[in-house]
Amino acid sequence: MRVRNSEKKGIIVLVCLVALLFVLPQAMKSKEPPFFLLVESEPLDTSSLPMPSHVAPIELNTADSATLVRLKGIGPYYAQKILRYRERLGGFYTPRQLKELTYKYLVIDSLLPFFTTDPTLIRKLDLDTMSFKAVLRHPYLEYEDVCLIFNAKRELGSVSYDSLARHGVLPPQKLKKIRHYFK
Repeated sequence: MRVRNSEKKGIIVLVCLVALLFVLPQAMKSKEPPFFLLVESEPLDTSSLPMPSHVAPIELNTADSATLVRLKGIGPYYAQKILRYRERLGGFYTPRQLKELTYKYLVIDSLLPFFTTDPTLIRKLDLDTMSFKAVLRHPYLEYEDVCLIFNAKRELGSVSYDSLARHGVLPPQKLKKIRHYFK
């Protein structure tokens, strides 16, 4: 008796179903998980990692990637991400700004006590001498905000943080975020 290809496929499917219905439950009853099941990993919660008490706080505005990597949970990828963000901002005025970045495998809240910031090291930018694109690169400003700033610059002749605040060019919450970065 000859078996057709379609019947062969059916027999294979039947064998697989029998294995799933009878063999897999028996394997699951054993204490060890079957070798073919994968365990899903979860993000690293750094609050449970032991941190040395003798670690000096890291100054975010002067730290390099080698210094950041010394903390458990921060690898080269996250260190570079922090440094790139610091460059775009012009510097950090509080360690809480690290929460503005997204971390897939790191709980940054538990590391915040290990960072300090010196706001005097922030690079203040002069709005009068900057181009539209240069102002737009700042992470706290959106396209509409930069348009408002440059419209005010055309009307007022020159613009600074104080003139933006005085004339109410930007909303108060936006002004509060950018006050550390513009002259």
